[in-house]
Amino acid sequence: MNSIDIESKKFLGQPKNFVSIFNALLFDGQQVLKPEYLKDENSELVMNVSSKHVDIIKRYEDGTYLDLFVIESQSYVDPSMVARVMEYESVARMRYIRQNFKKHVPMYTRLPMILTVVLYVGESKWNAAKRLSELEIIHPGFEDMFNEFKLNLIELNTNHKYNTGEKATQDFFDLLRMIYRKQILKEDLDREFNRDALYFAYVVTKNKELLSIYQKNEKGDVKVCRALDEMFEESTNKGIQMGIKQGIEQGIEQGIEQGSEKKELEMYRKMMDKGFEIKTIASIFSVSEESIKKLLMKA
Repeated sequence: MNSIDIESKKFLGQPKNFVSIFNALLFDGQQVLKPEYLKDENSELVMNVSSKHVDIIKRYEDGTYLDLFVIESQSYVDPSMVARVMEYESVARMRYIRQNFKKHVPMYTRLPMILTVVLYVGESKWNAAKRLSELEIIHPGFEDMFNEFKLNLIELNTNHKYNTGEKATQDFFDLLRMIYRKQILKEDLDREFNRDALYFAYVVTKNKELLSIYQKNEKGDVKVCRALDEMFEESTNKGIQMGIKQGIEQGIEQGIEQGSEKKELEMYRKMMDKGFEIKTIASIFSVSEESIKKLLMKA
């Protein structure tokens, strides 16, 4: 289990942080789901979709199964994720039926809801399917028969402002957005961030500035944004300076090239004034007649 797996389970597995992810996606941060009603669920109920995913499974008081998928890699986008989640939920339902009913489900029995949220913490844009209809070919005339399946996806590398209603997860969401977008809002400059959220953001992004700030502050909430803002500005300035340097070097090369052409042109003209033909000049300097003609035309 790598560091992102460990920190995902440690940070997002906390009941208050866990429910806040679902409250962010479903209820715009309103505390509809309560952490005290969560119970840890035996992972044998479900099937691991892929080693590329960290799944945290909990059962709500009413029997609802809430599952949080964390896609761990900074650049990993799973093109088949919508199908994987669909498979995952289907297998979980069948295993629930086998574990709770001897032969078949009694008439009028309602099964608990299984709800999966995919939390994408990568930097690259999610360009994979978000609906099953975007993954499968639907032939004309079959649209009404097709059973749609939608991915519940949270992307933290966009400008979308999710409201989790919980400080720790809100701080984590906002830190990733700031780092990936390289943008700090003025009102956030003196904002204090949850220390656990800061460390989890470091583990996900590998941003050394976050680690440095985390190590300097052993307790409590931490001010981060001014240091990040300076880092972004320094990075921007370096980019500008590099661009200027490349522009100067390119200009010098062009100047040398233009100066060389000017000398060649003067030499060709002097020889032509003395009666040399272009064919003869080309033979003397081991160049093509065409190149001499082009240079004379440019002048």
